[in-house]
Amino acid sequence: MEITAQELKEKLEKGEKFLVDFWAPWCGPCRAMKPMYESASKLLTESNSATALYTFDIEKDKEFIVNEIGIRSVPTIKGFAGGDEVYHSTGVLRTEQIMEVAKKL
Repeated sequence: MEITAQELKEKLEKGEKFLVDFWAPWCGPCRAMKPMYESASKLLTESNSATALYTFDIEKDKEFIVNEIGIRSVPTIKGFAGGDEVYHSTGVLRTEQIMEVAKKL
């Protein structure tokens, strides 16, 4: 479920549909959202969704996150489809909200 900068770039180049939760270990809201995001990921996998869910620890590559992806605060969820960013949200989302976003990609 954790994705690297290189893997994210490859998925963008392929035009895959996916959501990424950009988070940090020191972020309380990020830790609060983690079980809801994992639950949504499990439900989407079980339903054979075409949209995958990933997480990205911003501490692992700050320059890429700020300069190429434009993350300014966490938690941030971004949705990508066809190589483009099609969704952006900051703050905690509940499982149901994450599911709705994934279905709309």
